[in-house]
Amino acid sequence: MERVLAVVLVAACVVLTVAFLACLRGIAELRLRLTGRGVDPSAQLIIGRKLPDSLVSLIPDATQDALLLFMSSTCGTCHGLAADLDKFADRQTVAIIAGDSTAELLAMLPPHVNAFDGEQSKAVDADLPMALWPTVVLQRDGFMVAVATGSDADSAADLEVLWEQRVDVPEGMRA
Repeated sequence: MERVLAVVLVAACVVLTVAFLACLRGIAELRLRLTGRGVDPSAQLIIGRKLPDSLVSLIPDATQDALLLFMSSTCGTCHGLAADLDKFADRQTVAIIAGDSTAELLAMLPPHVNAFDGEQSKAVDADLPMALWPTVVLQRDGFMVAVATGSDADSAADLEVLWEQRVDVPEGMRA
């Protein structure tokens, strides 16, 4: 009887050890994803990085400041943000919408927002995948000037803070 109890105890310890190691691995993967380490460097959102051509080609005038919004059709926060974008009618705004059922989110966007979904969105996602929605990039001349993700990009007030991070450059100094 004692032998059976010992075997059961050892088996339980092995199972608990494997479960514990699996939890540690999951935590490590989550930390890597949140910090951007372990992610393909070409996909990291780093200030000053050149944006992929598949994205720059969608911006009506890439030499001017523009808000680039990355949204998902399944993101409730993105739907709320779309309703607030009418406050940015005087600013160049581009929305890249991921997902299969984008019609509802597209209908919520104000007319001044240049929105792209389908193949164009998939091409951008292949070059610059987003780990979190919404994500907003402030761009100038095809380069990232400022970035906000998740709760830092879920309202018009957050986008206004992001917009204020741009630096005015004298006209003769532009690229």
